[in-house]
Amino acid sequence: MKKSVKWHIWIASEVPRVFVLLFVFIIPFLLYAGISNPELLSVTENSFALYWDTDKAELCAINYGATRSNMDKSWAESGKPKKFHFLEVKGLKPGKEYYYQIKCGQEKSRQTRMSPGRFTTLTLPAGKQLFSFAVLTDMHIKEDVAGLILLPGAKKASLIPGFKWKDPDDPYWNFTNRNAIERINQLKPDFTIVNGDLTSWFTEDEFLIAKQMLDKLQMPYYVLRGNHDRVEDQPEDLFKKVFGLKQSYYSFEQGGFLFICLDSVRLKDGWEDISQEQWQWLESTLRGNALEPTFIFTHYQIGIGAPGINKDDQKRFLSILEQNPQTIACFYGHQHGARVEMLKFGERTVPQIIVPTAKEYPSGFALVRVFETGFVYNFQSTDCENCLEWRSITRGEYFGLAPEINGGSLSERNFVYPFPLEIQALVKK
Repeated sequence: MKKSVKWHIWIASEVPRVFVLLFVFIIPFLLYAGISNPELLSVTENSFALYWDTDKAELCAINYGATRSNMDKSWAESGKPKKFHFLEVKGLKPGKEYYYQIKCGQEKSRQTRMSPGRFTTLTLPAGKQLFSFAVLTDMHIKEDVAGLILLPGAKKASLIPGFKWKDPDDPYWNFTNRNAIERINQLKPDFTIVNGDLTSWFTEDEFLIAKQMLDKLQMPYYVLRGNHDRVEDQPEDLFKKVFGLKQSYYSFEQGGFLFICLDSVRLKDGWEDISQEQWQWLESTLRGNALEPTFIFTHYQIGIGAPGINKDDQKRFLSILEQNPQTIACFYGHQHGARVEMLKFGERTVPQIIVPTAKEYPSGFALVRVFETGFVYNFQSTDCENCLEWRSITRGEYFGLAPEINGGSLSERNFVYPFPLEIQALVKK
């Protein structure tokens, strides 16, 4: 067969595939190239928040409505044009389905896993709101490279490369945590819990800076130790010294609820460990407060388990949760991402909630609102100009897998947990 005939046959067979490639993949990519990395971050009973990037500085808007074909409402950005965007849309109705699309000039966003183009607003638990609290975790004061994976005790060797911020005079740990604290003050919870890793290398200077920042919270706050807040060969426990703690594990009450803050860190090297004395204190505290609904906080995710979690500790912790039906939920830090697992004990479930960090992607904190019949959990994003750019940069952590590893699902970042009937019976009306 002649070569020209072969070419004609090839063209006849391949042209349809080329058109499919063009219209299904290449043209849509070019059409949406100006809008990238859209993420539906938060959904409450009356609002939703989106993040996205654009390839040039511009002002955009979010179109939304009750159907995909009739997105008849719009919420527009204001101020100067930008490449890194965050916009919260308010005034929605509870328990309703909405559709949305980002519009930047003539370009419109497409649906992705992180931005599906639709959602249903939350429905609040019945009864009145009793109080609210924020959870901020993993501040990592004076950290200079984000996204590293260091084994406890290792100060240099990382398993993967990390990211640095362009301005050494305003490091990322400073502006992200500062913005998170400003946003917490705007939301006005009754108190804040800081769930460990306040520092990077447990120096007195780092602890003092952390305290100076946290003292700007306009409500009481409570701190827990993380693996970066260990002691090693220091002559004294600086975590306890700087924050004036007689003991590194303790409890407090709020509105008829008990809050237990544990120290899950082995002081000499930062690995997970809970002493026999602390186990006995935990069991005694729960036994003595059996009629108080209880939230438990610890830096390490003991209830879920992970590499480095002592299996015996996990087994004992789960046994304690099972034997104490007044326990509502456990909150953790350490992982830096959003994750929720529901542990089942017969008909009862106990949420195990890992709260994201503010100092890198996904960059935020948690707001928890406690009602008579349940609680509402919402992720709250940092929103300063540098925060949004840094969020975009650190989205590339873990070889670009940060959204899959730490982003979590929408329902892990925003959900309503109805109290079991036995918990509702304990709540003081």
